[in-house]
Amino acid sequence: MEGVGMLNRRAFLKSVSAAAALPAWGESRTPNLVFGILSDMHVTTPETCVHLEKALTYFKAQGVDAVVFAGDMIDDGLESELALVAETWYRVFPGDKGLDGCKVEKLFVYGNHDVQNYTKAWADEMKIPWEKVQRECLSLGTRRKDVFERLFREAWQPLWMKTVKGYRFVGSNYQYRNDRQRRVERPGEPSLGDFLDAHHAELVGEKPFFFVQHMHPKGTCSAPWTWGQDDGTATRALEPFPNAVALTGHSHTPLNDERTLWRGSFTSVGTAALRFLIPFGGRENSEIDGAEDTGEQLLPRLRPYDGKHGMVCRVYGDRITFERRDFMNGLSLGPDWVVPLPARAESFAQRSVKSPPPEFPDGASISLSRGVAKSRKGVETPALFVTFPNVFAADGRARAFDFEVCLEELDVDAVKVRRTKRVYSAGYYRAEAADEKTVMCPFALADLPPPNGPLDPLRGRRWRFSVRPCDSFGKKGAVLTTDWQSECPPMASLDVMAAEIKRAKK
Repeated sequence: MEGVGMLNRRAFLKSVSAAAALPAWGESRTPNLVFGILSDMHVTTPETCVHLEKALTYFKAQGVDAVVFAGDMIDDGLESELALVAETWYRVFPGDKGLDGCKVEKLFVYGNHDVQNYTKAWADEMKIPWEKVQRECLSLGTRRKDVFERLFREAWQPLWMKTVKGYRFVGSNYQYRNDRQRRVERPGEPSLGDFLDAHHAELVGEKPFFFVQHMHPKGTCSAPWTWGQDDGTATRALEPFPNAVALTGHSHTPLNDERTLWRGSFTSVGTAALRFLIPFGGRENSEIDGAEDTGEQLLPRLRPYDGKHGMVCRVYGDRITFERRDFMNGLSLGPDWVVPLPARAESFAQRSVKSPPPEFPDGASISLSRGVAKSRKGVETPALFVTFPNVFAADGRARAFDFEVCLEELDVDAVKVRRTKRVYSAGYYRAEAADEKTVMCPFALADLPPPNGPLDPLRGRRWRFSVRPCDSFGKKGAVLTTDWQSECPPMASLDVMAAEIKRAKK
């Protein structure tokens, strides 16, 4: 009991500290409702439950009234995996009770990994006995209902509505084909639109209600850049309800991307993932998930298997706040998101105007070093490595989301951009304290302009690197540059390149 007492005290002190930091909203600083949010835990073994238990324990310390699981609780769609989720839940919330003895409501929906059909070829590839798949697969017959009810001790419905402390929650279990292109209604089950219409009187108004499904409503959070959007069914169904707040996962988009919160005809919040994260493509150290990689990048793709994000939502009379949490390191991912009530639309562009740009600290500089970079195709090439300090939130600065790095050429009196790259810091998805302090971006020596020849001494061709920190909306801070360089490493032949590589390897 001593540990529980300490946990209560920590939760109390945290709530006092958080309340002191809130703006003067004019309403009570005591939330009407508190609930935890997780998605994409992809549990397979007891070892993969470690961070699930950490997250649930943190939720318990915050005095949550409920917990949302927005799908993909498990990875292979097997009953034995879902049993691990249930065991972890009841280890933290025995009898569905929190620290105060009050009920903690389960607001769980299935995702594609939980209930999709698997083939024998897949089972063989994953080294799962086919007999085990046939015996345990949740997609077979009525098992998605039967197993859920046995493990979580409550009724299961494809579409459900629950009320927690006066606030409505609507859940939609995964009902899409494996190609994620079209929603499939099962015989006898209502469509999402019909379900919301049937409960229209209970849901309409200024008081928010929360909608939980696995896939992002099409065209909302992180759109149009992220994969994992639905076919538009949820968007169409929710548009008549400006008070709706959608909570969805599937894309694994990190929570320090401000575009994961969308405020349009309703509010849509991406819930990231607890197992691993997937960065946006377009950077030197990322790629578009699911697309063929060019292989030309000189940095390997970031694979944030240590990215473990979740949230705590607090609902007040005049606002909703989302605490973003890095459960790998037990740290905050940044200031809470605040959605004023009653809800109103605010575009990414409008939110960007209100946010300060990231800026390099005074005295920051860029360093260059010469070596060999290897492309994702395994090709070694002589390169310059451009290294500069990361940008963290301090003195009114915003934290950098990524960086724009340009190779520029001074051609007589004209500055020309020869090559532009975007790059993430190696730990941009982690809490600031766990991120890397410097960022590096390589450029092939072949990208540099050719040196001035003996017949054009007045041409004055020189080059330099410039770096700008960017926020997730694309707003750029002030530029940081190297001095102009006039001597370019020669790259006249393959023999020169081979000599360069050999020299760099020594």
